[in-house]
Amino acid sequence: MKAYNYIFKKSMLSFLGALLIISAIDFSFNFFSEIEDISDNYSYLDALSYLLATEPYRMRSFIYLAAVVGFLAVFVDAGFLRAFNTVRQAGLNKTKYALMIFAPVIFISMASYEYVIPELTKNAEDFRKSKVSSSFDNQPVIIEIERIKDNSFVMVSEELSLSFNGEGNLSITDQYSGEFSELNYNKNIKHLTFTELIENSSASFEKFSLVSKTELLRRSLNFLCYIVIFLVGLELLLSFAKTLNVNRILVYGFGACLIYGFVESVFADSISVFMLPYYLQAFPVLLILLYYTFRKRLFF
Repeated sequence: MKAYNYIFKKSMLSFLGALLIISAIDFSFNFFSEIEDISDNYSYLDALSYLLATEPYRMRSFIYLAAVVGFLAVFVDAGFLRAFNTVRQAGLNKTKYALMIFAPVIFISMASYEYVIPELTKNAEDFRKSKVSSSFDNQPVIIEIERIKDNSFVMVSEELSLSFNGEGNLSITDQYSGEFSELNYNKNIKHLTFTELIENSSASFEKFSLVSKTELLRRSLNFLCYIVIFLVGLELLLSFAKTLNVNRILVYGFGACLIYGFVESVFADSISVFMLPYYLQAFPVLLILLYYTFRKRLFF
């Protein structure tokens, strides 16, 4: 039991260390980008307050990256590696270990999406808007343009709806204003909670509903890919421990996570642009199946 507690605590500390370092780098870059808006009305203290309040939102994009890097980097500790081999001999396999250490990270990520990030981010954005004026803040935002007949379309925005057809006839309508007022609309859909995304998924606006379903699925399943990335890295570590150093571990962890993040974005954007089935965003499940199908052929 002591060995289990030891590897769990060491893994969590390594993860928190990686998360702190990446967060500090992210905070620094964003602080420099805020400097150009510093004025008599928007002070350095205001900028710091805004960045601190929105850091949890930005953190959600790299929390799993920090987990992969931190959980792999801890294996450079010889004492940790000995303890890990001890618990493996006692019956803890690699999958159970991965689930054990990723479970708190997944819980924190999911809970923050629902209870912390949306409200905190919204308040911070409202605070910044009250301090920094922008010509873009008051412009209506188009939700979507949807075909309602063979050659007729409706353009739905925050304030009104415009109907137009192929002959150039244009009319202002409030036909969709009632339904729009019931939507949990946000310019950045990643600000929404799970509950709001579920409600939006049933909206009659086809594209808006599709984007909500895609984000809901992405947010619910993306941790599976990071677990696969970690397991592959762990297999490499245990198979080639003598030739893999911490630098190679970090390159693998960052590289694999960044590539996955790019692929994930391509899937989400393609589904939205080409109106593809939203369940294509469930591709992490396929990666899990591929990993367990081929791991014995690829690793010792």
